[in-house]
Amino acid sequence: MRPFTKQQRRSKAWDEFSSFLFVVPYLVFFIAFALVPLVLCLTLAFCQWDGANEIEWIGLQNFKLLFGALGTGQIAMEFWQSVLHTLLFVAIETPLLIVLPFLVALLIHKCRRAGKFFMGAFYFPSILSVATVCIIWYFMFDTNAGILNNLFKSNIPWLTQQPYAWISLFILSSWWGIGGNMVLYLAGLSNVPKECLEAAALDGAGPWQSLVHITLPSMRYTMIYVLMMTTLSSFNVFGQPEILTAGGPDSSTTVAMMEIYNTAFGGSRFGRACAMSVLLALIMVAFTITSYKLQTKGENL
Repeated sequence: MRPFTKQQRRSKAWDEFSSFLFVVPYLVFFIAFALVPLVLCLTLAFCQWDGANEIEWIGLQNFKLLFGALGTGQIAMEFWQSVLHTLLFVAIETPLLIVLPFLVALLIHKCRRAGKFFMGAFYFPSILSVATVCIIWYFMFDTNAGILNNLFKSNIPWLTQQPYAWISLFILSSWWGIGGNMVLYLAGLSNVPKECLEAAALDGAGPWQSLVHITLPSMRYTMIYVLMMTTLSSFNVFGQPEILTAGGPDSSTTVAMMEIYNTAFGGSRFGRACAMSVLLALIMVAFTITSYKLQTKGENL
């Protein structure tokens, strides 16, 4: 084999360097907006800092405080209550955003003529900001002047009493989140082998048998991805309860992200807020790994 000439070596080096240039913008943004904040958060979790004075290293005191080992335990109780509210949201909203988009995607996949219209109609809410969505649904849910109460001649306190406040958040989040998962499911449905479906139909399999034994197994990895992303986004819920219910009534819809935000920017306890973030991140990682293991059980991935 003939060795590379000097010109060929230069050309190869330039190709490698030019390929690296395409990665540089992403690398800069990753370091600036992901890696550096992560390192700062992990560091501040062991510190006390109000944003104005010098940072003071206090070791594990923030974590002891959150576990009730220091003080009266009020801070720990408020934090873990917000975590329980987050888990409640995840437990209910995640299945809704997995099942409902799949049913919608199945109907659109079967509906050839009007499929594009309904796809756009269901996907449109997902391009709106959370503030816009909350404002829309606020005018729907308002007890005195809300569209729903006026339409059905009722006086339901959608945003001021339980369980209506949680129901409002679930309705809003489902309407907002169906579109994104629906598109992913449609992509998965388009990759289901038509030959297998046709062969199953020839063998006398009905729609239900084809769905259970062919469609769902073929979309296994799409559904795993949807489950992971939906679970993580549900854990990060913040805008809906912050804008729609402000955590009420009586802090019953205050989720973990709201508690972290209020601790950091409302109480200027940035170290404690970082410790809360670390604990919430560990819970999210545990849930993600567990759900992934359950979905891929028995497989060699």
